[in-house]
Amino acid sequence: MTNKKTFIFDFLITQNCNYRCPYCSQSKKFHKGIFEQASIETINSVLNFIDKNSNKFNFEITVSGGEPLVHPEFFNFLMELKKRNAAVSIVSNFSFEIEKYIKIKDILGENFKELLVSLHLSQVKSLDEFLKKAEIFNSYKGGTNFLAASVLTDENVSELKKVASFLKEKNIKFELQHLRIKNKFVEYSDIAKEFISNFPISKIKEKSGTYSKICLAGVNFMIIYQNGECYRCYSSRFNKVHSLGNIKSKNFKLYSKPLPCLNKNCTCPKPILFNMIDYSSKAPVKALLLSLYNAFFIPLFIVKNFDSLKEKFIQGKNLKNK
Repeated sequence: MTNKKTFIFDFLITQNCNYRCPYCSQSKKFHKGIFEQASIETINSVLNFIDKNSNKFNFEITVSGGEPLVHPEFFNFLMELKKRNAAVSIVSNFSFEIEKYIKIKDILGENFKELLVSLHLSQVKSLDEFLKKAEIFNSYKGGTNFLAASVLTDENVSELKKVASFLKEKNIKFELQHLRIKNKFVEYSDIAKEFISNFPISKIKEKSGTYSKICLAGVNFMIIYQNGECYRCYSSRFNKVHSLGNIKSKNFKLYSKPLPCLNKNCTCPKPILFNMIDYSSKAPVKALLLSLYNAFFIPLFIVKNFDSLKEKFIQGKNLKNK
């Protein structure tokens, strides 16, 4: 099939991580010793999803966590993605020996898209060693797509300014990540605000008012968690209406049409970065028509998908209790 669309998804292959960042959204789970990771069944279901839809889509996949390199099947999974000609990005804290990151590049070859490295200053034992590794990897085989990013706090502004300056000198890309608490961007001090205003993330925050806007998330994009649960986007984890079901189950289903965003506080950068949101003046009219369309067909949809909806309701109830 020619002119295939690109389908983008993030696969959080594990919640486990060898870091313990104080601002981490998963910190409570670490304290309780809950380290959930994708089973072989979940991984195979992800690969089966790609196989079943290979005639419709080109796939662009981000593998993250937790720290994805701690998963025992991480490199085998990359080999399978390479066989399927998927473009692959990796999110890692870059704490392992450089040979493991070189291996990622060697396995994926031309299918390697980007290594997004999370620089957590509170966890890095030697910043000099981190930066040296960054130089080595960034220049490997004529240059790689290497991006370092760090969560900005009011306390680490001065340190991150030095890091940003060094990486710029070495021609290594660097970005800031806006700290989020309970799915909301925190308000920074004036010094931190000025610093982050020079980075693309500030533009994402400006565009985060997506409520009621038509969005292709759920049609051309989704998040797959380590247990197989799929959501329209990251913010949708807090809104069960956006559940796409479990990729291991018959209840899993993508949207057939773009739908209005129902997240009043959107902190998911992917739909914004990939231009999946309709900000045009006609968007409210489209949203109204799609809402009417859905309202008209909801009774029929409920009858036709009663078992599936019942299962989703149970899943949502269980997630709420966790």
